[in-house]
Amino acid sequence: MEEAPAVKLTCRELGVLRLLARGLSNRLIARRLEISEKTVKNHLSGIYPKIGAADRTQAALYAQRVGLTEPYEATPSAVATRAAPPTDPALTARERGVLRLLARGLSNRLIARRLEISEKTVKNHLSGIYPKIGAADRTQAALYAQRVGLAA
Repeated sequence: MEEAPAVKLTCRELGVLRLLARGLSNRLIARRLEISEKTVKNHLSGIYPKIGAADRTQAALYAQRVGLTEPYEATPSAVATRAAPPTDPALTARERGVLRLLARGLSNRLIARRLEISEKTVKNHLSGIYPKIGAADRTQAALYAQRVGLAA
């Protein structure tokens, strides 16, 4: 993963990865790039093994780590699809712990093991976290955590 992403990824894959790192859904990426959602999924399937990511959250975090986009860039499409995150979400200590591990790219199973709780409890915490921070999914939550410094 130390190698420059441009060496491994096509221009289109870089475009998909940049938009993914902004927290856009496959639908919004497809609209922005004027391709189908299926094509976006196919590009993501090709991107994951090239960058060593298991899922879209890890891919988005990778993109930010290598500087493919600003940590958070509010695009008109992203803003239109979700509410702005609250300035001071009242996250519990456990929710911050879950969010911190999510931002490191861990799966629910690994988060559960690390915190010694069940996967169902992790899912419940994530369901409580998303509305508090204005995220629609785990990728947006992980990007939020990086932006506010929880990933460190």
